[in-house]
Amino acid sequence: MTDGLLNYELRADHIAILTMNRPEKMNALNAGLAGALVDGLRRFDADQDAWVGILTGTGKAFCAGADLENMRVGSADGGDWVGAIDHLQPLFEAIEGERKPLIAAVNGFCMGGGLGLAHSCSLIVAIESAKFGMPEAAVGVPNFSYFDLWKTVGYRRALEMSLTADPYPASHMLDIGFLNQVVPDAQLMQAALALAARIAKNAPLATAGAEQGMKFTLHNPREAWPAAARQIWKKVLASDDLREGLAAFEQRRKPTWGNS
Repeated sequence: MTDGLLNYELRADHIAILTMNRPEKMNALNAGLAGALVDGLRRFDADQDAWVGILTGTGKAFCAGADLENMRVGSADGGDWVGAIDHLQPLFEAIEGERKPLIAAVNGFCMGGGLGLAHSCSLIVAIESAKFGMPEAAVGVPNFSYFDLWKTVGYRRALEMSLTADPYPASHMLDIGFLNQVVPDAQLMQAALALAARIAKNAPLATAGAEQGMKFTLHNPREAWPAAARQIWKKVLASDDLREGLAAFEQRRKPTWGNS
């Protein structure tokens, strides 16, 4: 991907691994890495052989958030601070959009926009030594990437994280429902791959539809659900995978999915 900032690996088991590769900056989101992530997510979405994705980072951080140097330069002498983070909007639009299941494998620090990035993934696995937080208030900048975090961890817990700017251990984030699993540091990819394999054994169109359907309910009123459900599941209902799944059930055998 762009200048090696994101590595994309497709495994034979239909699992794609996207690895952020800016370790010298703790994978902070500058324009280059954000653009590489957008390209990588589009590639993942278009890759018919990739049914489940894993997003992780190199070095001691998953992602430290937005690049503060960009913000410092952008805000100097009355400059356009908001313009300095314009590159983040396409990234969050891409990761929040309709896509296949994507697991965040948090390998270290997960702060600020990095926490928002992980939260936008479908499921999250983290190492025991990982640290999480919303540190923006500690350096006097606003946080824009947590608008619906409270739906996952609760309003007061989300607000406490934002107001205190404190770091939190993985054990706390598991307790409040932010994480699916916490594993020993050396077992992160093993655990993430095992979770991805549990998803990839199922019909890929059905898992993608389940992801889209549940996400739709987070952001839209109840009365909009029936029409959306018909649209989301239209492709699945007309698919060879549905016919194969029903036939395999009747014949008591494992289905062979074709993603069509």
